Amino acid sequence: MSVVEKTQVVNGPIDKAWAAISKMGAVEDWHPNVAHATVLSEHDTGIGASRRVEFHDGRSVVETVIEESERQFTTVEMTEAPMMKRALVTIRTAERSPDTTDVTFSIDYGLQFGPVGWLLDAVMMRRMFGKVFGVALDGLSYHLETGEPVGDSVPER
Repeated sequence: MSVVEKTQVVNGPIDKAWAAISKMGAVEDWHPNVAHATVLSEHDTGIGASRRVEFHDGRSVVETVIEESERQFTTVEMTEAPMMKRALVTIRTAERSPDTTDVTFSIDYGLQFGPVGWLLDAVMMRRMFGKVFGVALDGLSYHLETGEPVGDSVPER
């Protein structure tokens, strides 16, 4: 199993950041790689809430909240994810000031394909997840600052 983590300060109060992060259908408003998110469960927040996330490149995954502590963290299990044996994504929030929030994205994952998967992980996947997390954090900060959806890239401020 591999773990990748990235932390960034976002420009928004923790309550606003938590609202954007914890609402399953809202990810398309702040994550530039997400084309559309469809809520699959009866509720769109909390343990058991699930969504199908469709990316701009045509791939999709299903994510289900398996653990959560309000305004602290949410953990989703990714299923129907290409190449993944297992993947847990956790997003943590911590108030830095009344107007800024520390947000940490982390993924604990394992790839399929045995030794080929290990090589792929070492050469490409860890770096890719770091970049994806950076883009997502930039998008979240932009969305919290402006209230506008980011689209397929984070607009200049």
